[in-house]
Amino acid sequence: MSERIDFDIEDAPWVQTLVKRVYAARQSGDQDEADRLLAYGRAEGGETLSRIVDQLAARDEALDSGRPMKPQEVSAAAPNQLVCDFCAGFDPLAYYEVTEFGISAPGGSFLSGDRFYACPRCRELIDAADWKGLRDWIGPQQFGMGHRMLLVGFKKHRKGDAVEFEPGTNPELNR
Repeated sequence: MSERIDFDIEDAPWVQTLVKRVYAARQSGDQDEADRLLAYGRAEGGETLSRIVDQLAARDEALDSGRPMKPQEVSAAAPNQLVCDFCAGFDPLAYYEVTEFGISAPGGSFLSGDRFYACPRCRELIDAADWKGLRDWIGPQQFGMGHRMLLVGFKKHRKGDAVEFEPGTNPELNR
């Protein structure tokens, strides 16, 4: 079974507070304080949470500076690491090709990309068209409006069956 990253809905205000404090420390030139806060986030929520906080603070800095935004990737995965696009479990073993689509909401918009990666459990549920089972596996705390919109887009724009790849390889490299 894949490891699943569970963020309790109650964590959202805590994460947002941490993002604001990291951003404020960087704005005041206190990188030591920003690093201390990121270390705290790492200790409390793990490497994934710390990475997401750092990425969101960098996004806020770019927005406030008036610089044009380049596409920002906010991901649970470390560079060159894949995660399941459905449950955020590590070590997916297949992907589904999709026609790229956009999702827009009050918090921003993003493009889906042309592949959705799936861990063995999510793939089993998707291949069986067990959407309720997939929602149950992902968990209600993970299934906010954005995630529901992403799943609807996936179902509508999916091009075919899963494409398997060898464990430990990354099909995104050298694309």
